Amino acid sequence: MGIVYFARHLVYADEGITEFLKERGIDFNLLKSLGVDLAVVSAHCDYERPIRYGDEVMVETKVVKVGNTSITFQFEVYANGQLASRGYIVYVTVNKQGFKVQIPGAIREVLLRAL
Repeated sequence: MGIVYFARHLVYADEGITEFLKERGIDFNLLKSLGVDLAVVSAHCDYERPIRYGDEVMVETKVVKVGNTSITFQFEVYANGQLASRGYIVYVTVNKQGFKVQIPGAIREVLLRAL
């Protein structure tokens, strides 16, 4: 059929969020140095149209909420310039043991500026 598996939309969104963070100086090395990681606790996606293999995919991402331990991102995935899906992903900051912890101050400041 040539249609990308539906769950791939969330992979595109996660990759877009990773790039969004990197552009603001937040990468896995920084998170590791601060002793935290990001874990998904909620994800929602509404599908508008299929993405086909070979389509040019672009993701628009924005921060919509910064809590004490969580960050909510909205995303829109486009295929060949047309909206394919939209939704949100909520991440929490966790320590090395996997327990929820507060967002480190430096990261929190960057995210709040992006609101």
